[in-house]
Amino acid sequence: MTISNYGPVRALREDRGRFAALRERRILIYWPHGLGDWVHFGHVAPLLDDSNAYAITRFGDDYVSMLEGSPIVRALSSGVRAPADGAELGAAHLGITLRECGGKDVRLRIPFPLSQDVSAFAPDALLWTDYPETEGRTAYPFHTKARNLARLLVRPERLATFDLSQPLRSGVDFAAPEVTQRRVDERLARVLSKGKRLCVISRAGITAARKNWGDGSEARAFVAALRGRVSDWIVISMEDEELGENVFGFRSLFAELDEPFARLFKALAARIDLFVGVPAGPLHFVLARGGVPAIGLWIAHHPDWYDEPNPNAIQVVGRYVRDRGFDRRVATTSKPQSLRHRLCYLDSATIDAEPVLEAASQLV
Repeated sequence: MTISNYGPVRALREDRGRFAALRERRILIYWPHGLGDWVHFGHVAPLLDDSNAYAITRFGDDYVSMLEGSPIVRALSSGVRAPADGAELGAAHLGITLRECGGKDVRLRIPFPLSQDVSAFAPDALLWTDYPETEGRTAYPFHTKARNLARLLVRPERLATFDLSQPLRSGVDFAAPEVTQRRVDERLARVLSKGKRLCVISRAGITAARKNWGDGSEARAFVAALRGRVSDWIVISMEDEELGENVFGFRSLFAELDEPFARLFKALAARIDLFVGVPAGPLHFVLARGGVPAIGLWIAHHPDWYDEPNPNAIQVVGRYVRDRGFDRRVATTSKPQSLRHRLCYLDSATIDAEPVLEAASQLV
């Protein structure tokens, strides 16, 4: 594998205001975080200083493709599809450590083909943040993980020009490329005949098993109840699980298309009539996109920590969240009405099919 040296570039974290002070620079954002964090970065991007030019990358084009087409930040593909750190190519994390990003100059070690795109963009600064979790402990208007990061990355006088009492706009281009949309539509046509409606279920995340929607039995019961009310539903399982009749797996439908995940999901989202999911990348994407009836399933976290409100969504919250007092943290108590989610608090620790079905009946 060919490794190219690039630099020097000034390497910064989010702290101490050093990044926020940059003007008229070309900034490479190294973002080795999860898919949901790529979605949330979309809310940060429009707030960044517009005198700078921005590019963003990581090893894992399944996630990098989330920001393809963004008018604010250029997505640079690494040539590695699945999320990784680049070590298998000979240079983990571009050959530097997070500890080195304290404002000094560094030299990057960049594998091919990413090295070509980085050289073409010609950055003179690099941002790598560990993207600290707030867990509801920051007050409005910086109460979500993304808003808190913006507080650290954007100078206060610029932040003051935005109305932070309203949902933040996103810098994500939610439309898939035309060729991808056509290919996804051709696959959907195999299972989604005229007059049928599409429900997508995302039952499990990657980062924490405690936020998953049970063992699959609740999802199966929901599918049976949904089709029991109206039989014209077709369901796609993001985990490729057997959830009942007329349920199809995401990978079994689309894996042969050989395109990055986020690009495929953008195309799928354009056809969804109902989305049900736990707080992971697909749910965060649908909530940020808007226009899709969505039900969030919150078992171990609170939506106030992560997402902007969406009028097409209902957040169903299990009892554990209130038992731990997560709804009493300052992220919730300090928010204005304009940023309130539509919440359905349950008295049960688990989320059974019935409250999810009731939420669905309110949305579709």
